[in-house]
Amino acid sequence: MEARFLRLKFKEMAKKRTAKAKQQSRKTSKKKYYLAARGITVPESFLFGLIISGALLFSFLSWQSAKQISTSFSTTNISNENNVLRKKINNLVDGYPIEKMTPFISHKNKRVASFLVAIAKKESNWGRHSPKMNGKECFNYWGYRGPENPTASGYSCFDSPQHAVNVVGGRIGELVADKIDTPKEMVMWKCGSTSCARSDRGAAKWIWDVGYYYKKVFPSAKKDNRDKEITMLH
Repeated sequence: MEARFLRLKFKEMAKKRTAKAKQQSRKTSKKKYYLAARGITVPESFLFGLIISGALLFSFLSWQSAKQISTSFSTTNISNENNVLRKKINNLVDGYPIEKMTPFISHKNKRVASFLVAIAKKESNWGRHSPKMNGKECFNYWGYRGPENPTASGYSCFDSPQHAVNVVGGRIGELVADKIDTPKEMVMWKCGSTSCARSDRGAAKWIWDVGYYYKKVFPSAKKDNRDKEITMLH
């Protein structure tokens, strides 16, 4: 009786294992049929994934390369413009003390660079008549008065040519940003007002002289509408 019971038990277990194996086989068959219906086998789906990943990686690398080339062209163009401006300024100031500042001036915005050259010509003859402190050169060729180690007469005394260009160029840049961007308006550098040329012949001459050298550096600048009036005053 016990032996018969064991045989039935083993038979039942065998049926369960067989049923489970068939069920697993049906699931695998369905998965293969699902992929095959789309024309993709399991190995092909893996290959397809590799192809897509490769294409995405290639696109990303191409985009990065194009970006670097564009940046390189932009940097080259800026460098070329700086070299042209530097050469133009050097031709004007050759032999004057301001010549040592040309590398720094040429890296400024063209309008700012033009004012740096033109105002320095008017205020110090490009550095030949400039303030000193204890016999030391102050590199202040623009008659600039600020908090930078001022002399007894109130002129800033700078540590180096680069320091001078950065400070004075920064101040001129602020004025240009505020639309004080022509020699006529920049006369406030001399007298504190954009309208003083109407009554001050010295201010009118300042505009004429600064405008002359300003346009030497920046010839494409808009013509000052009051050039004729200033010439008459001059």
